[in-house]
Amino acid sequence: MRILFNLVSIAVAGSLLAACGGKDFTGAYRFKDSGMKGAMVLNIHGDEAEIFGDFGKDGIKPLGKMKVSVKDEKILLDAVKGSLRLAMKRNVDERSLDCLNCKVIGLRQDDQVWEYDPKGPYDVDQMLKEQARKNEEALNTELEKTQQKALEQGRRDLEAQKLTPYEGDWVYQRTTKQDRLTIMTIWRQSQIKSWSFEFENMDRLGQEIPRFEVADAGLRIGDGSNSHLYTISADKNVLTCMDCEKAERWAKADHKKDLGDRQYAREMAGTP
Repeated sequence: MRILFNLVSIAVAGSLLAACGGKDFTGAYRFKDSGMKGAMVLNIHGDEAEIFGDFGKDGIKPLGKMKVSVKDEKILLDAVKGSLRLAMKRNVDERSLDCLNCKVIGLRQDDQVWEYDPKGPYDVDQMLKEQARKNEEALNTELEKTQQKALEQGRRDLEAQKLTPYEGDWVYQRTTKQDRLTIMTIWRQSQIKSWSFEFENMDRLGQEIPRFEVADAGLRIGDGSNSHLYTISADKNVLTCMDCEKAERWAKADHKKDLGDRQYAREMAGTP
């Protein structure tokens, strides 16, 4: 019974030794320095291995497959295609690998430490399939966005031909001293754009190119719950919001004057 127990103990100890730093190098090992965009990963599984670049969210890139052999406590990695050979040995931590000739793969020095990666070894083929699937999904999503953008631009171009009654440069009529100076341009060629500024110093706060639609009831500007209907006065000089929570009016600027003139722009906006 004692002999059997001893044999089992030796077998267990041997398997642990192999996993922790004997002749079984199965696992993944990473190297990265400050000059690299991503990490290089040496992925070893039995007598086969591959090196791939890991660029995080940008995916992985296979760099080469290798055959694995072990000699005198060293692991030898021979490229499947070509004559390149990498030689490594177990690091003193009994987990990582010390590269003995890493200059052959373009690294700056030979004695590089490849840190042990507990998540390895990786199924690289499956990783590439998953990456290809995600890339295809991203491409389809981008294509759909491009198509939707083109359709929306086509719709805008058609609607823009109906803007004639509303053409001009418009200034929001302030109702409180806290209101910004807001200018909106409506032209068939450039369509609808708006800019907002601090009233006192004219510092620019933002720009918007809103969605719009011309209907029998008036000009609708905005999208979804943020859209509002505007009607134009008989003399074509005032735009009035018909469904805003508070009164909103826009006055048309004199086409002979420049709204880049701060004083004129402020006069148009008014001082409540």
